[in-house]
Amino acid sequence: MKVLLIQPPRWSPDGHDNFDAAERLLQEADLVLLPELAGSSLPRAEYRERVVRLARLAGAFVVGGSHYDAVEGGSVNRGVVAAPDGTIAAEYEKAHPYGLERRSGVLPGRPSETFELAGRRMRVLLCADLWYSARMATAVDAVLVPAFSLTQWDSPEPARALWQHMSVARAYEFMTYVAVSDWHHEATYHGHPCAGVTGFAHPYPDRPEEYFTHGAGTRVMDFDRLDALRADRVGRGFAS
Repeated sequence: MKVLLIQPPRWSPDGHDNFDAAERLLQEADLVLLPELAGSSLPRAEYRERVVRLARLAGAFVVGGSHYDAVEGGSVNRGVVAAPDGTIAAEYEKAHPYGLERRSGVLPGRPSETFELAGRRMRVLLCADLWYSARMATAVDAVLVPAFSLTQWDSPEPARALWQHMSVARAYEFMTYVAVSDWHHEATYHGHPCAGVTGFAHPYPDRPEEYFTHGAGTRVMDFDRLDALRADRVGRGFAS
């Protein structure tokens, strides 16, 4: 299965601008992963329409990043997965808003559930929720992470290093693929810089340098290879 990591060059407070940019970055893939807040604060119906339109245009499943959905008392950071036929395959929310979000009245959402795609279990974790994924009770074949990696460092490198190590640790721990789509490091959110942590963690690569590959583009999730890794680890008593 080919997953396309979308990394637009800038973030716009107009969610339609962000989806227009994503459409221009489409490549052939089975699954497209957008960054967090691709929908900005679009109304729920407009956000869903743009994700569905993108899925139909791509002929692929689309993890539509997220948007701020207004609710009583604030807003919730949430998103949807759309199938190529326009149906909604899954919904997800950010359980751990942090920093600027907390100060802006963003409320904790419900922990995401797994969904099935081509017979494989997937789970979407919005940005910081990856840091809490050690509590995952259900095994998954791929963890899909829309991110907006705001950083307090002058350089993007410290945040990138943290995201790389966390992604590799999760991939190896859970024997799963971890795909992260973020904005370009020159993008900003209300004056706060982004680190640009887009990348892909492989639990069993051919070469050590491929445990994590940084940057946008397509990556291959070889599930037969993943199954072989799991069987090998069980056979050696390293997993149950």
